[in-house]
Amino acid sequence: MKLRILSERDCRAVLDMSHAIELQREAFQHLAQGRAVGGLRSVAQGSEPPSVTIFNPCFLTGGGGFGVKVVSDFEQNTAIGRTRLTALVAVFDGASGYPEAVMEGGYLTDVRTGAGVALAARLMARPESRSLTLIGAGRISAHVLSAVAEVFDLERVQVHTRSRARGEAFVAAARAAGGRIPDRITLTDDPATAVAESDLVIAATTASTPVIQGNWLRAGTFVASAGSYSAAAREVDTRTIERAAVRVVDSVRDSLDRVGDYVIPLAEGAIERSSVIDFGQVVAGLVPGRTSAADITYFKSCGVAAQDLITAQFIARACTARGLGTVVDIGGDEPPANGSKTHA
Repeated sequence: MKLRILSERDCRAVLDMSHAIELQREAFQHLAQGRAVGGLRSVAQGSEPPSVTIFNPCFLTGGGGFGVKVVSDFEQNTAIGRTRLTALVAVFDGASGYPEAVMEGGYLTDVRTGAGVALAARLMARPESRSLTLIGAGRISAHVLSAVAEVFDLERVQVHTRSRARGEAFVAAARAAGGRIPDRITLTDDPATAVAESDLVIAATTASTPVIQGNWLRAGTFVASAGSYSAAAREVDTRTIERAAVRVVDSVRDSLDRVGDYVIPLAEGAIERSSVIDFGQVVAGLVPGRTSAADITYFKSCGVAAQDLITAQFIARACTARGLGTVVDIGGDEPPANGSKTHA
């Protein structure tokens, strides 16, 4: 049995943002059409050291393949010079069950998150949107900016973050990246004004309390949050959720009960559970992303396993075609002697 090992460099070589956005559309269409089995995610919290590990499997019906991503967040890693978030993705053949590839999953996660938010913006924001406010200046924000710039002809980007040094580095890197990212990208210390001036408002932070207030928003704004992920933490306040004419989450089944952005307003009685829509329904055209130019629309991105699997399958195929990665023979494919059965 042969297994292809793919590094971050290999993944970067074959996956660009425009491709990634279309892969997210494919993933959510699978979910909407019932071809991706969901509801399998499990989460393990650690206290010593403080950490969370998420096991995110996905299975495609009809022999479409299956896979699992294991992603962890160890808070103390930053203090000791290590990456806080790490991830691996394993992909398996749907016809034989054989493992096909194992790849570094951090880059995949960053790209598919940014691409998923951009896809939501394409379907839920006003087409003429030209201004963006980003709250947060980390890895996810960088990929969100790149992805949204693929979808809209941005003219102005404002960035707000708690660390000015980090914000300045983010802006400098974004300007250096060029491409479709506009030259007019600035750091702001006034998020309320920036949000009020923007067509698109996106948060990607580790905040536990809201960084976006609903009373800052003007009519017609698209709002997304792609950071904090726990039932007790949220990036937008209840007023934002109340004002949203369209409320979407990437998976009602997998995510709605896990994110404070919705859990807290639901507990307060501010909204009904039935008012929150599966993003797959929007992607499939079964529910409109907005009904008028004046609508405020809101999308919560938590990430779903179908995104990981569809993206990883593309990476594995592309790397195989180009001969990238390291192929190792792991054995284990010899049939049992005398027709005996193996047992799990």
